[in-house]
Amino acid sequence: LIEQQGSPLDLFERPATTFVAGFLGSPRMTFLNGRVVRDGDNAVLSLQDGATKLPLPEARATQNVADGAAVILRIRPEHIVRARGPAAAPGHVRMRTTIDLIQPTGARTYAMFRLADLPVMAELEAHDISRSGEEIELDLNMNRVSLFDAETERAIV
Repeated sequence: LIEQQGSPLDLFERPATTFVAGFLGSPRMTFLNGRVVRDGDNAVLSLQDGATKLPLPEARATQNVADGAAVILRIRPEHIVRARGPAAAPGHVRMRTTIDLIQPTGARTYAMFRLADLPVMAELEAHDISRSGEEIELDLNMNRVSLFDAETERAIV
């Protein structure tokens, strides 16, 4: 069964299913379950813990998704960066978190933290973090996340 055809970059950037999304990339991306909650024209992704809310940017607000629809969010480690400046950029969500584990690799450092009580990996610059247990602010680039229908596991376009 062929899940999706296309160039490697197309498959990496625009996966059609959760299988394709999880197949490409290293380190692996994170998948989080949630529900779309609408408030007028705005949409928020309420994650599985019920407490974590991630505003969806207008480009990702997915007008074709019903209020309360179960979805799967996928975010790649390179779409999570150390916060810079007084506020998050448009379409980014700023969060304060404690780093559980770091893996320095030279120019980059992989940092594990928890989001909605699940482990998430961020790919940071080498000097963005110095030790496990450090509390830092991270920006999640919600412009780059992918959403999938929780039942079909197909991308929501």
